[in-house]
Amino acid sequence: MRISVVVSTYNGQNYLIEQLDSLRTQTRKIDQVLIADDQSTDDTVKMVQEYIEKYKLDNWTIKVNSKNKGWRRNFMEAMWESQGDLVFPCDQDDIWRQDKIEIMADIMAKNSQINVLSSDYCEFFEDGKEKVGPWPKENKLIKVPLTDNYLLVKSPGCTYCVRRKVLELSKQYWVPEYPHDALLWRLGLFSNTLYAITDDLIKWRNHSSSAFAKESRDLKSLSSKKQWVNTAKSFDATMRRYVEKDVSGDKQKQLEVLNRNDRWLALREKFYNKHNVIDGLKLAGFWGCYPRKRQYLGDWYLVYIKK
Repeated sequence: MRISVVVSTYNGQNYLIEQLDSLRTQTRKIDQVLIADDQSTDDTVKMVQEYIEKYKLDNWTIKVNSKNKGWRRNFMEAMWESQGDLVFPCDQDDIWRQDKIEIMADIMAKNSQINVLSSDYCEFFEDGKEKVGPWPKENKLIKVPLTDNYLLVKSPGCTYCVRRKVLELSKQYWVPEYPHDALLWRLGLFSNTLYAITDDLIKWRNHSSSAFAKESRDLKSLSSKKQWVNTAKSFDATMRRYVEKDVSGDKQKQLEVLNRNDRWLALREKFYNKHNVIDGLKLAGFWGCYPRKRQYLGDWYLVYIKK
């Protein structure tokens, strides 16, 4: 199987070389490295071009967008453009373990039922601290079960290996507000083809200037939560269409989860808009739908304290 790695870059000069080094020295050959730059204003493009020339990387390409797309569209369209049978999305500021591709490609080759494969990560912080997650490090292959809190994406996209057929299918379901990893995770989850290897195959950099960190900070207001609910409702509708059209077998479990999330999101939206205590209390009955349990108390804080 041909292997593609797709890197999304934007003003990444501070950390990019470490990531490129970790790709170049992988123990399993990469057939294609496609770097999609989203109109960087620093030296990112120059650095990549010099890196490719220095190491004579004929199978590496950098393409600069004609206009800034934003990281969601940049990632998704670059993954579609890639040519591999297996595609690995890659952030610009992490460090991959040298055997990441070898391990994950071997698992995919031996397990045809897996369409999306994730892994543990070692999250490392600016102060030097590290934390392995999201699963206990046991070096096991596990199937990720569908639960009521399906909106929780436990692993970032930089830990994924995705089959080409899933990427082709994603063209029917992606909309601009969907992160690539959220969509691919859920396509795998609802088709019972999402698995994980509980081994930390990347060092995932946590720093204050990352897109992930910036968006996490922005979610701490009532207006941003309302927007999150709108996107979640859209995902519910998308997943329902996906289950009904492209998922085979008994669909009762998938539809039950979606129905419950429909009710939860409608009630949550009502609580945000009406500030009715009874609605807030009713939300406790949907405890299992919250991606993180503390978000239930967070709703009360946003509605009655922070506003």
